[in-house]
Amino acid sequence: MYWYQNNKLYKNIGRALPLFLGSALLFWSCGSATTQKPDKGSSDIFSLDSFFNAEANRLQQVNPLILKSVNKDGEQEERELKIGNWKNELSAFQSADISKNFDPTLYEVKAIDCVTEFTAKKKDLQIQKLRIEFDRDEKVKHIYIDKKITNSLYDSQEKLDYYSDSLYRIVKLQDVQGLDANQYEIIGKFIHATK
Repeated sequence: MYWYQNNKLYKNIGRALPLFLGSALLFWSCGSATTQKPDKGSSDIFSLDSFFNAEANRLQQVNPLILKSVNKDGEQEERELKIGNWKNELSAFQSADISKNFDPTLYEVKAIDCVTEFTAKKKDLQIQKLRIEFDRDEKVKHIYIDKKITNSLYDSQEKLDYYSDSLYRIVKLQDVQGLDANQYEIIGKFIHATK
């Protein structure tokens, strides 16, 4: 009787195991919907500074051809070129790093599937939103930054997108006191050689 009950139990476990493992893999690959509360100054926070420093070094070595367009107040110019200084080119992204001395009381952090999102809890913070999307291999696929600066001299709003090896975009609206507001957009598309 003991062997029969145990044998039946093993058969039921054997049937349920694939379902259990499948569910576990869904949660394991990129995680489930959670709200994270990292410790203050946590080293677990994604570092834009480190990421874009590595990207600048990598792109400096690879030296890809870029189709770059600049649109300032409705006037657009576009050309193919090689970027001479990637660190300078990506500096707007790198300067949006919030990982140093991270304070969890200032940001709501959500991790849903392969996306981690930081949303500012206060309107006076420069980085209002930072969203990092990863692929299934945990490599960065897309970074979105919503940044604003308000002071006595000017108001500035920036929206930045970086798609790894595909495209980067900076849209900036600046309103300087006593001058007309101006807007510009920079788009860099990576040109891949076709074989």
